[in-house]
Amino acid sequence: MLQEGIATLSPHVVIGPIPAFVMREFSNGPISKPSRVCLNVIEPSLVSSLLEFQKEGVAFAIDKGGRVLIADEMGLGKTYQAIAVADFYQQDWPLLICSTASTRDVWAVKMRQLLPHVPVHHIAVLNSGQDFIGESRVLISSYSLMERCGEKLLERGFGMLIFDESHTLKNFKAKCTTVALALAKRARRIVLLSGTPALSRPVELFTQLQMLDGRFCSFKEYSTRYCAGKQTTFGWNAMGQSNLAELNLLLARKFMIRRTKEEVMSELTEKNRETVVLDPSYLWTREGLEDDMNCFATDYSQSKGRQREDILIKFYSTTAEAKAPAVCAYLKQVLKEKKKFIVFAHHHCMLDAIGKCLSKQNVDYIRIDGSTRSDLRAPLVEKFQTKESCRVAVLSLKACNAGITLTAAQLVLFAELDWNPSTLAQAESRAHRIGQMDDVTVRYLLAKKTADDIIWGMLQKKQQTLTKAGLCNEDFSDASYAQAPSDAGNIEPFLAKSLPSPRGSKPGTLDGFVQRSNPGQVQQRKAEEGSIGETKESNLAGFLAHDEDDDELAGLEL
Repeated sequence: MLQEGIATLSPHVVIGPIPAFVMREFSNGPISKPSRVCLNVIEPSLVSSLLEFQKEGVAFAIDKGGRVLIADEMGLGKTYQAIAVADFYQQDWPLLICSTASTRDVWAVKMRQLLPHVPVHHIAVLNSGQDFIGESRVLISSYSLMERCGEKLLERGFGMLIFDESHTLKNFKAKCTTVALALAKRARRIVLLSGTPALSRPVELFTQLQMLDGRFCSFKEYSTRYCAGKQTTFGWNAMGQSNLAELNLLLARKFMIRRTKEEVMSELTEKNRETVVLDPSYLWTREGLEDDMNCFATDYSQSKGRQREDILIKFYSTTAEAKAPAVCAYLKQVLKEKKKFIVFAHHHCMLDAIGKCLSKQNVDYIRIDGSTRSDLRAPLVEKFQTKESCRVAVLSLKACNAGITLTAAQLVLFAELDWNPSTLAQAESRAHRIGQMDDVTVRYLLAKKTADDIIWGMLQKKQQTLTKAGLCNEDFSDASYAQAPSDAGNIEPFLAKSLPSPRGSKPGTLDGFVQRSNPGQVQQRKAEEGSIGETKESNLAGFLAHDEDDDELAGLEL
C-alpha cells in the first residue's frame, strides 16, 4: 500500500534547461542598493514632500536608466514618484503622459503643483482628436485619444513616456497597445505605473516588459517559461502559469519595484473585509426570475468552452437584475448609520436602482460612471470629500476603480463582483490610502443561487497565481461572514438549498461556504473576490479558455 502511494508521487524538483535570457540576467551578480545622490538635481520642494520609500522608488527608477515599472500597491503615491523621475530626465523631454480619461486633469494639476519651474503653458492636456499637439513640453492624453492620435504623436516624437495604469496595455492586439509600443521604441525613458500590472495571469505582463526592454525575450520564450505555454489544436495557449517564483525574482532584478501598504505604511489604518449574504426574500421580484437563474446554473454546469462563457455572461447580467432589490434593501439599513460610504457596481440596471433608492430616501449622493464627463468628475469627488451633506458615492467599477481619492468614506460596499481580484483591490484603495484617518470596512454583498456562486470560486485561482508571481499582496482569507438583516424571518431553509455545483466546485467557493455557515453568526472564512465589466456583453473570451491573442504573439520575435 505504501509502495503504491510512493510510486504515484511527483518530484518536487523538475530538472531542465534554463533559458538563455534568464541566465543572462542572473549572471550579472548581486544588485546593489541605488544611490540617492540623483535626488539632488530634482525639484527640492518635490523631494522634500516624498516619503522615504518614495525616494527609494525614484532612485531605483533612475538606477534602471529611467525604464521601470513602479508597481507599488494602490494609494502609495506612484504619481509623485513618476513626476520626480520625469524631472530628473528633463533633458529627454518632450514628455507624454497617458492615463485614464478621468485622471488627465489630475495629472495636469500635479505637474503644475509639483514642478513650479515648468511654465504652465508648457503643460497641455489632449481633450479631443482635433486638438493641436503643438510644441508643449508635457502632453497629457487618455489611452483612447492616444490611439486615435497615434500618427500625430509619433510624428511629434517624445523622449520620455509615462503610462499610468499600464495594465491597460496588456492586450497586444489592441490598437492602443500597438501605438504605445511604437512610441516606446523611440523613447529613451519609459515609466510604467500600475498597482496591478497583471490583472489575472502572467501573460498580461509581456507587452509592458517589451516596452521597457524590447530585447528581453520573445513572446514564445516568455510564455513557455512563465505561462506554461503549449501548442494546442486551437493554436498557442499561454493562459497558464509556471515558474512564478523565478518570474518574481526576475521582475525585481530587472524591471519592477513594488511595495505594499503593510511594508511601508505602518501607521496606515486597518482595512477589514466582510462578506454579506443578502436577504433572499428580495431576490425573486420578477415572475420566472428564480427559474431563469436555476436554468443558467444548470446549463453552466453542463456546458463547456465558448458556450459556457456565453451562459456565464447572461447569468452575470441577470444576477444584477435579481440582486438590485436586495442591495437596495440593505442600503436602507446602512443609511441608518448616518455615515458616508461608497457603493461600487457594474451594470447600469444596478447603478440606476441604487440611485433611485437613494433619491427616494432623500439622500444627497454623487454618481460617476462611464458616461460622466471628465470635467465633471473632479468636482463630484470634491463634493463627496468636503460636503458633510453628501453621504454616498455611487461608482462604476470599471470607470472609478483607479485615479480618484475618496478618503472621506470609511465604508466601501460592492453590489456586484468582478472577474479580476485586482480590480476589486484597486477599488478598495479609493478609500484605504494615504490620507485615510480611520479604519476602513469593505463589504461584498453576495446573493445565493446567482452567478456570485460561480464567480466567487473563479477569483481565488487568479488571486493565488498573481500572489505567487509577487503581483498581488491582498489576502482575502481574513474576510468575515455576516448575514444581511432580514424582514422575512428564518433564512435557514433557503440557505439549505443549493445550486447544482459547477464543474470543479470546491468547498472554498461561496456555495460550499454558505451551506456550512450557521446563519446569524459571524464566522471567519477564506474569501475570494472579483469583479466584472460595465456592459451586459462583458467579453469573457480568454477568461476561461484559449486566448487568440497568443497565436499572433507566438509568431513574432519581439
